Amino acid sequence: MSKKAVYKPAKKQLRKRLYEYRWVYVLGIPGLTMMFLFHYLPMKGLLMAFQDYNPHLGILGSPWVGFKHFQTLFHDAKFYAMLRNTLVISGLSLLTFPAPIILALVLNEVRNSGFKKLIQTAVYLPHFLSWTIVVSLTFFLLSTEQGLVNKIAMAMGKEPTAYLFSTSAIYPIIILQGMWKEIGWGSIVYLAAISGVDQSLYEAAKMDGASRFQCMMKITLPSIMPTVVVMLIMRMGSIISVGFEQVFLMNNAMVKRQLEVFEVYIYNNGIASGSTQYSYTTAIGMFKSVVNTTMVIFANWLTNRKGYEGIM
Repeated sequence: MSKKAVYKPAKKQLRKRLYEYRWVYVLGIPGLTMMFLFHYLPMKGLLMAFQDYNPHLGILGSPWVGFKHFQTLFHDAKFYAMLRNTLVISGLSLLTFPAPIILALVLNEVRNSGFKKLIQTAVYLPHFLSWTIVVSLTFFLLSTEQGLVNKIAMAMGKEPTAYLFSTSAIYPIIILQGMWKEIGWGSIVYLAAISGVDQSLYEAAKMDGASRFQCMMKITLPSIMPTVVVMLIMRMGSIISVGFEQVFLMNNAMVKRQLEVFEVYIYNNGIASGSTQYSYTTAIGMFKSVVNTTMVIFANWLTNRKGYEGIM
């Protein structure tokens, strides 16, 4: 009797909730259908990583080879170089993670609405530019002969510097490109979180004589910390992934070793070479997915251990 008394109301409450929000679930059907068709259904292609895939035989007819392609990957002479380059670029990008948070905090303190909208438009715009345009702008600024930076340097009597061909400068250039392109778009989430902070906290702090900077550090930042933690966990899900378009367009003979990452390697072996290494390139992609998923789980576990609320 006690079990029925506990579970029966819970079932009724669930049915009541399902009926109450039935139209919300109906509205969600197209999105769920699209997610199933374009995200979950294609996952059957991961089976190719364990086969010698032949398009004529299909996934079900291709012979199974187990972990052969993963062994080939781990014994590849370029594997550790690609892993190092990917982790360096991702690690340096992770250092820029606070940039959108700082921008959101600064924008929140701007009181002139017209000026605030102008700044927001200016920092959001780069997100909508393609990497081709961003790399072209970089070439316009940093190329040895036509670059604006080198023209200014030569006008001052200095020798031009080949920034785009420098092995020591290529990583900072890529990081700055990514930060300039995404800092404004990334700040939207934090501005939304800031808008939900209880305004009475600021009023009480001002009555106690707190400055705007103290309100920012003692109220705003702690209040949006749950959002920051979630975004950081999600960022860890791309720790071993690098944007293909950016790296591919910035590549040249002088910095090829520094920009040899998994994405470029997959392109060169799976598309550019005209080969049919479907299974091998699928194994590389699966290796990346497993590492990224593991990092998300670890980051979430560490977050929960530190007393914050993770994503699961």
